[in-house]
Amino acid sequence: MKLATTRAWGIALAICASILGVCGIARAEPPSSRATPVYVLSVWTNDADDQAEALTQQLRSRVRQVAGWSLLETTQSFETLAIALRCPPTPNQSCLDRIGEHLHADHYVWGTMAKEKAGEVSADIRLWSRGKPSVEASETYSDNLKDASDDTLRAIAGKLIAKVLGSAPTGVLVVHAGTGKGAVLVDGASKGQLDDGNARLNVPVGQHTISVRLSGFEADSKPVTIVEGTEEEVTVSLSAVSHEPSEAPAQEAEPAPEHKGSAFPLRKVLTYSAFVAGGILILGAVAEGIVWENDKSGSNNDRSNIPASVTDVCNPPPGQPQSVLSAAQDACSKNSSATGASTGAWVFGAVGVGLIATGVVLLVTDPGHPAATEPAQASARPRATRPSVDVVPTFGPHVSGLGVRVTF
Repeated sequence: MKLATTRAWGIALAICASILGVCGIARAEPPSSRATPVYVLSVWTNDADDQAEALTQQLRSRVRQVAGWSLLETTQSFETLAIALRCPPTPNQSCLDRIGEHLHADHYVWGTMAKEKAGEVSADIRLWSRGKPSVEASETYSDNLKDASDDTLRAIAGKLIAKVLGSAPTGVLVVHAGTGKGAVLVDGASKGQLDDGNARLNVPVGQHTISVRLSGFEADSKPVTIVEGTEEEVTVSLSAVSHEPSEAPAQEAEPAPEHKGSAFPLRKVLTYSAFVAGGILILGAVAEGIVWENDKSGSNNDRSNIPASVTDVCNPPPGQPQSVLSAAQDACSKNSSATGASTGAWVFGAVGVGLIATGVVLLVTDPGHPAATEPAQASARPRATRPSVDVVPTFGPHVSGLGVRVTF
């Protein structure tokens, strides 16, 4: 049993390492010459740790969406820096300046949080800028907001960042239109560029009219309502413009490509990682089945050389010949190994089949898969259907008969 457990942990750790190596770690975009870098330090609190951590995460998320600013990453908290630099309980300007020097920063956002009364927390957020007065913003809200993904907390963080950074609240607009390059029009003004038919830009909250401008095509206008801190997707329909005979025919419009929520294809990586991990585990199950078969057969052969009076080969009665004792010891060892191998085969097989089934579900529910996509518009040329994947696990009459068939 110990041998099977060791093999199971080894394979599991190898699979986790391979998946983490493929997926990597997502990082914020680096500062650029067009953006002002700013740190967002962890909110300082003595009695609302969960609420402060959730608000800190949302403040950083909001800074990433504000035009003209770029988030600098740091693991240091304001509280740690204030204690290390011997700041007074109420940080003064000298203390704040020393923190800026320590960070080698021209701007950083810091704040404090406290429970003013039962059921509420009060957050005071400030922007420190070198040589300039601090900018402050405050919000009081329910202490139930402990989840960084909560929409209400997202809106509160957006208001605070908008006040201290001097920016209007915005949302994210994702536009899909054909497969070419062109301009994105927001309320008739060009606000961004299409790249392979896609554009992603920050737009002020409120109602807007969205359209695109592409050479050789006419585009519909789409109304959209942008909500602070949310993401709105819009697909703009294209139709080819008729030309005079002397002009070259317009390029046929193609349907918008598969919508992507981010530049990194996380869903596809998880899908195929599940297939790979499941296949490895099923191979491990087959290997364990072979070990079980060999050990079981060896144990039975040894048992045939032991008198029937010896009922427990692991504890033979005293006075037995040396040949019987050796056969009993070998039979006991192989029987124990066979038991562990059998357990490992069932565990590996079950988990492997589960991972492959998970991969199938992720594949067929992928928005780009033929089973999940809607019919393409009549004026667009349909894309070729991607091959489907069918995973059919089959089990033979023995443990070692486990198999998988993948059909493309």
